[in-house]
Amino acid sequence: MSRRSLPSFPLADASPFTQWVTAIGLCWLGVGLFALVLTPLPAHTLESGWSPMFWLVLAPACALFGLRLRAG
Repeated sequence: MSRRSLPSFPLADASPFTQWVTAIGLCWLGVGLFALVLTPLPAHTLESGWSPMFWLVLAPACALFGLRLRAG
């Protein structure tokens, strides 16, 4: 019986800095999603446009996507 290889986690071999940035980005994304979904904070306002949605969800998602592209 052959042993199946498990898929490797892409950040397992990354530098500690990259792992910290990923952890911070995931926490930021989680808190931002929580703030948008479970509180009366609107995603779009007339005064600030889409700024709350950007800073709470899209900015950390873009940072995480950039790390993923950088990891290859």
